Amino acid sequence: MPIIEQQVRGLAEFVQRVEAIVTEWTPAGAEWYLQPWFRGHADTRWKLEPTLFRTRGVHGIGAEHYSEAELLELFKRRARRYLDHVPGDDWEWLFEMQHHGLPTRLLDWTESYLVALYFAVRDARGDADACVWIANPWWLGQQALGDFALPAAGETSVELWRPGGDPRQRPAPAVAILPVHSNARIQAQRGVFTIHGSASSSLDELASSSGKQGCLRRLVIDRSDVVDVRLQLSRAGITESLIFPELPGLCRELRGFFFGE
Repeated sequence: MPIIEQQVRGLAEFVQRVEAIVTEWTPAGAEWYLQPWFRGHADTRWKLEPTLFRTRGVHGIGAEHYSEAELLELFKRRARRYLDHVPGDDWEWLFEMQHHGLPTRLLDWTESYLVALYFAVRDARGDADACVWIANPWWLGQQALGDFALPAAGETSVELWRPGGDPRQRPAPAVAILPVHSNARIQAQRGVFTIHGSASSSLDELASSSGKQGCLRRLVIDRSDVVDVRLQLSRAGITESLIFPELPGLCRELRGFFFGE
């Protein structure tokens, strides 16, 4: 059974679709609502796979020959002088690696559907349909851990997925984890993560093969609507400096406003 996909036209319909999914995934009669996770893609052809599995070196070296432990130790030795805050453990170091552009097993998600939608249309030029993936992290936890759990990075239950750990002992599925908000960007974007295990397939492929495709949905924004949606988000205050609360983020926002870039 394929993952359910729906077309949306504009911001208002997007919000309605998200609210319908939240209602569907929240147990009837519950006094709380289930908080999905969201991820925006500027192109529907992109898969839910971390940068490590999308990266191949100049000699064609990919994830199968990658030593996470070696790269982690090298980054820890050389990155300290550039950081205002020194990470407290290897999980925090892994989040810093992801934050600064090194390939990792992490896949970024957000608890804010507007942030995800912003990423979906941020760089779109109308030449491809964009989309927002929606995940039920509790079902991902059930698949990986055998329990409807949402552990924080560093908890015992996710020890086998730890950065730098023995890849031969790593479970196959990806697991949803809550990060430490160690930098302003993670906090501003309400960032959360999945971390892949030994299986290098994309998360959508893993969900489908395990029969858990119901834990994922995809809302597609037609290429003819992406520019309008970006403008609607700007009117709602979802802008570059909000998503990237750093001086480069402000400069990109001002450059876009004044020069249309």
